[in-house]
Amino acid sequence: MNSKFFYLVVLSWFTTNVFAQSDQPIAQELVGKWCYINLEVTNDLITNSCITLSADGTFEATLDRSTIPNGATIPNLLDNDNGKWWVKGNRLFYNSSGSGQGSFSLQKANHPRLENTPMIVLNGISFATASSKDAW
Repeated sequence: MNSKFFYLVVLSWFTTNVFAQSDQPIAQELVGKWCYINLEVTNDLITNSCITLSADGTFEATLDRSTIPNGATIPNLLDNDNGKWWVKGNRLFYNSSGSGQGSFSLQKANHPRLENTPMIVLNGISFATASSKDAW
């Protein structure tokens, strides 16, 4: 078998199966506005670097990388971006209109000091809810 052909078949399968939007409903518990919060400081200020996940499967992101340590760990999203999102397993996938497809590792956690404040952790970066939500 030609190795170039094999590579194209594997790449095609990977793109189709991993980045295909799921037929499953949107993860409703993630719908809302999530803003970066620096857990290393004690004032617990939520910044204006936010990702809004909508119930229709779209997202909007406004990121000020100067407020996010290791802002580069949010790969391929533009500072002002939008597109589609979905979840498979412990990954949040996106298809950005500005920068294409990608994904984040996804964890759900509660804020260690602010009682009843859920967070999502994307590639190790904590985003606290800016919406009305119960703790996980």
